[in-house]
Amino acid sequence: MFDNVNKEKAQYERGIKLGLFMTLGAFVSFIPLSLAIGPLAFFIIVFPFFGGAIYANKNSQKIKEISVEFKKKYVEEELLKAIPESKYKPYDGFKENEVVYSNLLFESDRYYSEDLISGEIDGVSFRSSDVKQEEVRGSGKDRKVVTVFQGRFYEFDFHKPFKYELLVLQPMSFRPFSGFEKVKTESIDFNNELKIYSNNPLEAFYILTPDFMEKLRYFDNKYHDKIGYSFKNNKLFIAIDDRKDYFDIKAFKNVDDNLIASYKDEFDDMKAFVKVLNLNSTLFK
Repeated sequence: MFDNVNKEKAQYERGIKLGLFMTLGAFVSFIPLSLAIGPLAFFIIVFPFFGGAIYANKNSQKIKEISVEFKKKYVEEELLKAIPESKYKPYDGFKENEVVYSNLLFESDRYYSEDLISGEIDGVSFRSSDVKQEEVRGSGKDRKVVTVFQGRFYEFDFHKPFKYELLVLQPMSFRPFSGFEKVKTESIDFNNELKIYSNNPLEAFYILTPDFMEKLRYFDNKYHDKIGYSFKNNKLFIAIDDRKDYFDIKAFKNVDDNLIASYKDEFDDMKAFVKVLNLNSTLFK
């Protein structure tokens, strides 16, 4: 089923290896060449050094193109089986101001979003996409690019807008906002696992019933303490910082039924958010 994809991908993987070998070889050769022939060494190694990097990157982009074509066919095919009349757009995603609006993520130096899925589950409209944010830290030789978020971002509609905002976050992930207060519940287990912030603590308990809190803990355990929630206006936003790229084909990793299974798992997770959290319940109408 995937033989042609793997065969074509292998061709470009060989190109990546060759390009990296050229670059590494030039780098390793530079010092001994410099000692032997002086400044002329730079002109000898500069072309294979940069040429190898460019060649490796070109082949990486080819694998990206294969990935997009693969996703157009198989992601959409599996998506429609799981969630009829939903839509998949591999090149689209959330705009950064949309995820920043949730207060789960913050503006970053570099922002990427793709693999947008939208539709309706049991009467609840939703959108989800991959999101990646990077910050450039330091300068000069100390300059480095750090990934601050990479994972899946979700937006679900509620049937009723909330007057106040509520954030349920991992213990170390909150940066203070003006007007927010920390809220404690009667559940010691919940307070130890997740932290609550609201601009109206009394309103928070309209949402955070004991049963609902247990369901939030269920997903917190499922995603290994990588999940955050934001209730704002008539939306529930969910961000999962698991450092995964959900749908892409990866270089040097065989394409098989496990990849298709991962697509199905993601769609089941979206349905689980609606079902387990009772987002279609009259509680929110």
